[in-house]
Amino acid sequence: MGNDGGSIPRRNEMVREKKKDEKPDRTSKLVAMTFFCALSKQLLHEPVVGDGLGRLYNREAILEYLLDRSAFGDGSRICAHISSIKDVKTLNLKVNPEFDKSREYGDNKKVAASTLDDRPTAQFVCPITLKEMNGNMQFEFNWTCGCVLSTRARKEMPESSVCLVCGESFDPKDIVPINSLSTEVLDSLHKRIDERKASQKMKKKKSGKSKLKSNLDIKAKRKQDDDDDGSGTVVAASSAKVQRTSA
Repeated sequence: MGNDGGSIPRRNEMVREKKKDEKPDRTSKLVAMTFFCALSKQLLHEPVVGDGLGRLYNREAILEYLLDRSAFGDGSRICAHISSIKDVKTLNLKVNPEFDKSREYGDNKKVAASTLDDRPTAQFVCPITLKEMNGNMQFEFNWTCGCVLSTRARKEMPESSVCLVCGESFDPKDIVPINSLSTEVLDSLHKRIDERKASQKMKKKKSGKSKLKSNLDIKAKRKQDDDDDGSGTVVAASSAKVQRTSA
């Protein structure tokens, strides 16, 4: 019973301590984020899209969210920065030739329970190194063209402003790390999202001004043509009248 000289009770036996919230380990979290749509929590399948923070989604889930923002319980928390389909990029992924359909996981609990050495076969691989995209290695995508490859592949190749997969030129700022857990990296990506949206607004504004100017030019030209036609008719009529008078 304690306090009878036979045993000494410990603090945790006398005081009930609040249990700490169990947090998933980094490996399990990365596996779940790599294999499943961040919004619907369903297994990723093409077409897959990525947002400015490097999160992966099934395109159909994003479209459903944009049509009905209450379609997913945590949609407002996960996709607050997504207001249109232009805020995501359709990804160009290389399918893993070793992908075995029989090893697909039906829910994220099974995948989250896998360890570093016991992961399901990835659906996609790096097109350069053929390394699996299973959360074990950092991958990234190019916002300009949507091509996905491992960060190691890009760093091991000579520095270039041309995509290693499709050959399209790009700005180094358009490289988006996939599923980064670094607070510093995420803060940087948030800034890029704001810059990208500001740039889109500027382009839209310039496009609107250009279109307005074009319409005004067309109207002015039509008016000038109408005036020219009118003056020509008056001159012809006057000339005919003079000829009749002379006769």
